[in-house]
Amino acid sequence: MSSDNAFKVIVVGGGPVGLTAAHSLSQAKLDFVVLERRAKIVEDAGSNLVLLPIGLRVLGQLGMLPTIESVSSPMSRFRRIDHDGRDLGDTLWFTHFKEKPVYTLTILMSMLTATSSHGAYPRVISRHDLMQTLHDGLPAEAQAKLLPGKKVIDATSGPEGVVVTCADGTSYTGTVLVGADGAHSRVRDLMRAAALQAPTTTEDKVNEAEPFLTTYRAMWVRFPTVPPIKAGDASETHGKNCTLQLFAGEDTSVIGVYERMEKPTREGVRYNQEDEDKFIERWGHLPIIEGGLTIKDAYVNRTQAGMVNLEEGVVKSWSWDRIVLVGDAAHKFTPSTGAGCNNGIVDVVALANELYHAFKDIRASDQDAFPTREQVLAAFDGYQLARFDTVKAGLAGASQATGAATWADATHKFVDRHILSKQSLQKFFSNRNAPALARTPVFEYVTGEEQMVGKFPWVYPIKPQSS
Repeated sequence: MSSDNAFKVIVVGGGPVGLTAAHSLSQAKLDFVVLERRAKIVEDAGSNLVLLPIGLRVLGQLGMLPTIESVSSPMSRFRRIDHDGRDLGDTLWFTHFKEKPVYTLTILMSMLTATSSHGAYPRVISRHDLMQTLHDGLPAEAQAKLLPGKKVIDATSGPEGVVVTCADGTSYTGTVLVGADGAHSRVRDLMRAAALQAPTTTEDKVNEAEPFLTTYRAMWVRFPTVPPIKAGDASETHGKNCTLQLFAGEDTSVIGVYERMEKPTREGVRYNQEDEDKFIERWGHLPIIEGGLTIKDAYVNRTQAGMVNLEEGVVKSWSWDRIVLVGDAAHKFTPSTGAGCNNGIVDVVALANELYHAFKDIRASDQDAFPTREQVLAAFDGYQLARFDTVKAGLAGASQATGAATWADATHKFVDRHILSKQSLQKFFSNRNAPALARTPVFEYVTGEEQMVGKFPWVYPIKPQSS
């Protein structure tokens, strides 16, 4: 987009979405800085993530797919059992089209899948390994712009740009501010406060103070991968008020246990050891996989564990003035479909493409010009318009999947026990929704090789290197 530094982007949040933004800006040759509140950019903490084809394709365009494949495990099926260990039937969303290349999307789970003649499955990866890959994939000069220990306390946006202030007394000036700082986004709070103070702000640009609703809480546990669990296993345990997902890696496995709360809430909470002990008392007896291993067994042998609320929702307005939100700061799903991180990656793509068009338009008449404030705001609006309906559908799919797995009511229980296990219906829903998946964008200005070629061609192809 530019070889100059007059246009600078400040990214708050150095997680997977924030580092994807760093890649997009580095590729565009735009100046940027990433401010991360944690002491390290890459930490050995957090649960596992599922990279779906929409996310893998973007990472492949950025040249990181071989590394991703070397530190992740392919996922081909979910085994499903109930609270008593009885078989509920496998879901084979990832294997129906093993013999003929196809891209697919499940209607209830929004679990985006892709298989080819060589087997392009979704992949399970630890947050640490994904972060390490994203970090190491940046050139040295871009890595130097990733700044840990930067807790943002204030941000202002004006006609000339944005100023971000950190708790350590440092401040940073830029053209735009991208909030990639998660569900409890400080940038979103500051954006709302600024919108409320502006006399010309309309109601549709002011978000709720607490935009997400919590219906479930979760415990995640990392533990050594031991028999009967083997690398690549993916299993779910379903039943009244509680479900769990297992993702097994080569050395460690992770379970996420999701418990329906007595009453939904918008209030945040920090859980402690006493909360974990009570959680294990309630649900420790549940089987993780056929063979007798229980939640309590995993917890006793844990290497890491934690509890969090599972917020859900889509923020009404994703931008105000020169501030824009991406990923969990703008929308939050339950983890049941693995769609959260992947949609954050695609957010970055959509936002980067809108800014690319703003640069392209202004430089049609002046090769040294930068987008005006009005063009930047129009790009932000275009980004939200491009993504809003897709993430609303993703929210609904994740909510339906978690509701079905926790048997929220008689209908969900019936669907979970008698519908989702039918492979003919899985195949039907997969084919029916393939065109929607095929419309997922990639960076318009980044050249690369199309590594996922299937029955349903992508609407937006990767720009070939010869272009």
